[in-house]
Amino acid sequence: MAQEPLTPSQRPAKKRPSQQFPLWIMYASIAVVFGWLLFLAFWLFYYTGGFSITQNIAILLFSVVIALIIETLLWVPWSMKAR
Repeated sequence: MAQEPLTPSQRPAKKRPSQQFPLWIMYASIAVVFGWLLFLAFWLFYYTGGFSITQNIAILLFSVVIALIIETLLWVPWSMKAR
């Protein structure tokens, strides 16, 4: 026995995303990355000489952590709403 094809009204509705992808978060993420790179460039050219290698590594890691925190604060609220 062959089944008859479903009509459009009988087909299950496709799930649509609850909201569109927010472009402002993407642009903010790009700005954070460029800001971090700008900080890194200024730090390497002007301020590294007064600190030891260990202190410079610590400042680099601290700046990465700050950038990741900012990125997390940008993206987590949107991802929680998108569920």
